[in-house]
Amino acid sequence: MLFTGKERRMHILIVFHTSFPEIRGGINTMIATLARQWMNAGHRVSIFSPGDWSDINWSEEKFAGISLYKKRLRLPWDRRSPIKGLIGWILEFPKTVGELLQLMKREKVDILHLHTPRDYQSYFRRLESLGGPPYVLTFHGTDALHFAQEKGKNFRSLHKTAKKAAALTAVSMSYARLIGERRPELGHVHYVPNGIEIKSETESAAFPNRVLEKFRKGVPEKYFVMVGWVEPPKGQDIAVRAWGILGKNHPNLHLLIIGGQSFLHPGEPHYPGFLEEIENLIHASGCGATVHLMGALEAPDVSGVLARASGLVFPSHREGLPYVLLEAALHGLPVVCNDIPAFSDILENGVHGLLTPDGDPLALAAAVERIVNDPELGKKLGKALKDHVTVHFSAERMARDYLDLFHEVLHR
Repeated sequence: MLFTGKERRMHILIVFHTSFPEIRGGINTMIATLARQWMNAGHRVSIFSPGDWSDINWSEEKFAGISLYKKRLRLPWDRRSPIKGLIGWILEFPKTVGELLQLMKREKVDILHLHTPRDYQSYFRRLESLGGPPYVLTFHGTDALHFAQEKGKNFRSLHKTAKKAAALTAVSMSYARLIGERRPELGHVHYVPNGIEIKSETESAAFPNRVLEKFRKGVPEKYFVMVGWVEPPKGQDIAVRAWGILGKNHPNLHLLIIGGQSFLHPGEPHYPGFLEEIENLIHASGCGATVHLMGALEAPDVSGVLARASGLVFPSHREGLPYVLLEAALHGLPVVCNDIPAFSDILENGVHGLLTPDGDPLALAAAVERIVNDPELGKKLGKALKDHVTVHFSAERMARDYLDLFHEVLHR
C-alpha cells in the first residue's frame, strides 16, 4: 500500500533514549529526519525518552512543533542494590504504566515507534495489553545480530516485546532475513532502510572550528574519514594497520577517526581499554602523524569534515545501514567498506564503492591506494553512489515506507 496522503492523520510517538538538548541539537539525525518527514506529511509527532535515574518526575517541553516527554522507566534489577531495586520496581511499575496510559489517551496517540529494542520497552508491552496503542519495533545493527543469536542477559524480555509488536522492521535486508530465519515465531520482519534528506545534506557545511584546532599547520590536503563508536566491532584497528601500510607510499595521506567510546554505565566503557589499545597501535604502526582520533563530533561538524574529505572507510565487522554512509554518498565521496551483508546488499563492488574482505588491512590499504592513485575512479564511484542513494535511500521513501506500515497496522 502506497501512502497517498489521503489516509487519516496519525499521532506517532517515537520512543527513544535521548535527552532534550540532544534532540534540540539534532545529534540523532535519524530521529529528527523521521519526525520532520512525518510532520511534512501532515501527521503529529511526539518523542518519549525513558530518561535517566534522576528523572523521577515527568518533564515536558516543546521544540519545533514536537512534544518531548521524559520519565524514568525503572527496571526490576539494580546492580547496586538488587533487593531494594526489585521492591522499588514493584511499587513504581504499575504507577508509571498508568501514567503512560493516561498520556496516550489524553494526547490521542495512534501508534508507537520503538526505535531500537531495549529492556525498558516492557512498559509499552504492558501498556498495549491494557488498551494502549500498538507499537512497531525497529532493529538496527548490533542489536539485530544479538537478538538473532539470542545474546544478552535480557533476551527473554526483548523476545516478549518483539512478539507483542504489531510489526517488526530492520534497516538491513540481511538482518531482516536473519531474524526471520532464526525467530520464525515472530512472523515477517519488514525491510525499511534508513533514508537521508537529499536537499539539506547537499548544502555545503562549514568546516568545524573544533577540528581546525586539532591541526596547527592547517587541515591536511588529503584525508579519509572513519565514523563510529571506538569499539572492536567497528574495526578501528583494521583502519590503523592499513594506514601503517599506506604510509610507505603515501606519507601525506591522513585518516580522521571520528567517534567516542560507548559506555555501559557512566565511567564504565563497554570495551575497557580498547581506546588505549588503538592509541598504542597508532604509534606502533608508525602513523602517529597521519592518524587522528577526533573524538565525538555533532552531526553538522561531521558533515563539514566529510565535505572536504577524499573518501570514507568503513572496516566494520557488523552494521545495519549507517547514516554516515548516506551522508558520504551525498557529498560524492568514494567509500571503501568491509564485504559484509549490510554493505554488499546495497553496494555493488566496483560500481558504488569498493568492498574488501572482512578484517584484512592489506586489502583495505590496497583499495584506498586505488582511489588515491586514480582520482577519476574515485569521482566515478562517488557519483554512482550518490545517484544510488538519491533514488533508493531518500528520507521521503523511508518515511513513506513506515507510514504505509503504520496504516496497515491501524487498519488491521
